[in-house]
Amino acid sequence: MLTLKATNDFQRVRREGRPWSHPLVVLIASPNGQPHVRIGIAAGKSVGNAVARNRAKRRLRAAIRAAGGQLRPGWDIVLIARPPLVAAPWPQVTEALHSLLRRAALLQSETS
Repeated sequence: MLTLKATNDFQRVRREGRPWSHPLVVLIASPNGQPHVRIGIAAGKSVGNAVARNRAKRRLRAAIRAAGGQLRPGWDIVLIARPPLVAAPWPQVTEALHSLLRRAALLQSETS
């Protein structure tokens, strides 16, 4: 699992990818034609001050790390934090992310 860092890559995923939303996080996925998954995480100013935005990104990184071994290769994924994520209980955060990955069919066990 690699990190999506370049602005152009973020813009491409946001422009060409398909979004799935949850009250805590938005997931946008786009095929990348590569044998690995790249993850990008964003938290806008609506999430809160710098401390809150960094906390939201840390929580999403930890949650995706827990599910990283189950992700289907060949996708670029952008996770966008929403304001309630900062105060949400940890089990709710992991369930939200797992639910989005399941709905997007990005888990290896869910492929048909």
